[in-house]
Amino acid sequence: MPRQKRTQRVKLILQASNLRNTTSALRKSSPFAVVTQLATLGFSNEEPCIIGQTETIPNTLQPQWTKYFLLEYEFGKELFLDVSIYHDGKKKKTRMASTRIEVGSILGKRHNRSATRLKPSGTLYAQIVPFTNPTSVKAVQFQLIADLKQKVNPYYEVHRRDYFDTGALWTPIYRSSPLIKERHAHWEACVIGLHDIVSHQLNEAGVEEHVNDSLLRIQFWDHRKTKRHAMLGSLETTLAGLRDACKSETVLYLTKGDKVGEEFTKVMSVDFIGGDEEEEEAEEAVISDRSVFVPVPVPQAPSPPTFVDYITGGCDLDLSVAIDFTSSNGDPRIPGTPHYIDQNSLNEYEKAIIAIGSLVVKYDTDQLSNVYGFGAKYEGAVRHMFQVGDTAQVEGVQGILSAYRTTFGRGVTMSSPVVYTDVMKVAANRAQRKFDKALSEGKQSYSILLILTHGSVSDVNATKAMLKAVANAPLSIILVGVGENDFSAMKFLDDFQTREGGRDICNFVKFDAGQDRATLTRNTLYEIPSQLVSYFTDRGISPLKPDMDDGDIAVDDDYADVDVKHSFDSSGGLRISDASTAYFSHDYQQ
Repeated sequence: MPRQKRTQRVKLILQASNLRNTTSALRKSSPFAVVTQLATLGFSNEEPCIIGQTETIPNTLQPQWTKYFLLEYEFGKELFLDVSIYHDGKKKKTRMASTRIEVGSILGKRHNRSATRLKPSGTLYAQIVPFTNPTSVKAVQFQLIADLKQKVNPYYEVHRRDYFDTGALWTPIYRSSPLIKERHAHWEACVIGLHDIVSHQLNEAGVEEHVNDSLLRIQFWDHRKTKRHAMLGSLETTLAGLRDACKSETVLYLTKGDKVGEEFTKVMSVDFIGGDEEEEEAEEAVISDRSVFVPVPVPQAPSPPTFVDYITGGCDLDLSVAIDFTSSNGDPRIPGTPHYIDQNSLNEYEKAIIAIGSLVVKYDTDQLSNVYGFGAKYEGAVRHMFQVGDTAQVEGVQGILSAYRTTFGRGVTMSSPVVYTDVMKVAANRAQRKFDKALSEGKQSYSILLILTHGSVSDVNATKAMLKAVANAPLSIILVGVGENDFSAMKFLDDFQTREGGRDICNFVKFDAGQDRATLTRNTLYEIPSQLVSYFTDRGISPLKPDMDDGDIAVDDDYADVDVKHSFDSSGGLRISDASTAYFSHDYQQ
């Protein structure tokens, strides 16, 4: 199977709640959000940059923005974003709140949705969903007018109906600007991408498919400056229904509750833009025949699933860590050796655990990992696999570190030879059990074994045979060489499966404490997406649909002290006014 693209495009959707009001008590603020990508130190070619801003939603402290942001996501690279929320005042933009989010952390959470505390108050909700490329006819443009009972400040919203195994959801995709004191409202034409109009659902086999004749809800509101906006009425229709109403000049009456009112809307025009002439003719034929609406070209082969599709579908990445305690590491009591424990600094193993483990555990729902040791004399015998720590599983990276730091106080004597086969076999069996259990529950699981070693493997042929034996398990193995040693045999293990055929599940990287964390993790985790996708697709297992349940979400308080300053010119343009604050970097410290 071809290797997955290093970057994949995703959509970031934002909303906020309980914002601090920055205007007078008689009215509420009108918030919009600015999203800035923070440059990661260690990438000299990167600069902090403004990705864009949402629309302004007047008179609310609970904004649900319809504008989304396209991001290039890469597994193994942390993508930090500053989200700053401003009040759009007549004379100036007033900062209301801000926070920092990390894209990978959102993908690893339930529903791919996170809640983060805003500073000084409020909560930001961020959701990541895969981005599906639109068809060659890129958008539909239509114009509405409405006849209302009295003069109001009317605007309308368009919602799409999505269907999932957990229920249905109305997704906002467009919001018009309010008109001022109008009874006979004439709005400018709105333009909506077809990929935003087409609904999504799961078929009987649990595979995502598009709903061709997408159900739309159009809600009409009276915008009020000092009070809650009032619902004027709504209607439900489809894109084909809008086209028919336009052609026949039919009025569509608005309903409010269970009653049909006197207020109505008319569709003045429906046009498809962005395609060639043949496609537009095909579209016209489809709509005019009252056939089911299908975005052209028709038919279109589905895109192959990606790593992001599996992760956003809830696939857990389970991490196990195996640590080398052979005598090749030297005396752990001597400063400068790989295992030397210093309360004031981290050793080589600790740095590698933090750098790599902290990225992988984000994608594990329960955050639990197994930690193994190998190559030490323990309880009177040389063991090539033993439990590290007091419990079979530990929580998060801090749990891995804590378990590791207790090892030398338990009578462990460093020994030889360097043998990986036992931990590989145990990890593969565990990965298969987790995979089978997840599958029986309608879920998905994939495992990663991180082997941290200072010694070169003693028996290359036995290790090769074990890699072949476990190649059919839902498992990827990362070999990380710690310290200065001859790791040529390790590189051979990385390459031989590609040359000799069979599924490649092993990747070797030499850990260099002087290398920035971002580069290390990108190189270490580079092959995981392709290995995961190939395992599932070879078995005909499609990604699950993201769970859109809006249940309770734990609010993260770690907004960090990254304060990006923006400035606005008289025409509304914005820029970063203090770029020095727009950098974010993790070192190896917790």
